[in-house]
Amino acid sequence: MESATKHFLAAFEIKNYLLKMGATLVGIGDVSHGLAVELRHLPVAISLAVRHPSPGRNLIYAMQGPLYSSRYEQVDLMLEQIQKKVVNLLRSQGFKSLAIPPDTHRRDNRFIARLYPLFSHKMAATCAGLGWIGKNGLLVNEIYGPRLSWATVLTNAPLEVCTSPYVASRCGNCRRCVDACPAGAISDREWSRDEGPVSHIDVEACRAQLEKNRQLVGEDLCGLCILVCPRGQLLSARKKGLTK
Repeated sequence: MESATKHFLAAFEIKNYLLKMGATLVGIGDVSHGLAVELRHLPVAISLAVRHPSPGRNLIYAMQGPLYSSRYEQVDLMLEQIQKKVVNLLRSQGFKSLAIPPDTHRRDNRFIARLYPLFSHKMAATCAGLGWIGKNGLLVNEIYGPRLSWATVLTNAPLEVCTSPYVASRCGNCRRCVDACPAGAISDREWSRDEGPVSHIDVEACRAQLEKNRQLVGEDLCGLCILVCPRGQLLSARKKGLTK
């Protein structure tokens, strides 16, 4: 990447660089619409995702059945290392940037951390054409489903952005996550960007279920809506050698 830093970087150069650094998915989107005032000077989002290991490695079995934890510390650390690379790259070109860390790493006492809650990785990923918001309220990618961890770098670099962002769900008639939710917290409604920040999840019911599971297994986890999502399941089966 040495030679690439000597001229203005094109979007494809940044994408290829970050994929070589370990990112599973990289997309660039225009997020100027709906940005908080504090972030409007950074209208371009570089969306990064790293896929989770095989689900079987993070299953916890309780009396009522399996629970799935999507907390992968090593994945989040990898995302933050990749973020540092792209931030340094952009700043070496004279552009501003702000790394929004993975959701599990947003608890931060630094002054800059007050900006983190003002931006959602979902906004970056949908605008970058990497996925849609599923009925389970999670980002869903066509290939990997919801089994990804996300991070974002906001910048003012005039990069070429995705021309086909996701503006609506592709869950269709599928309701596996709706039926699997033990708390009944997932409504059978599809996301549309036009409707704005409307929650399709009963957050209180979800939180109560997590607390119930904490009492049972010592951790506030559930993850059944991730485990049952059919998107990405074929990929997992191929990795296990269960299908061709």
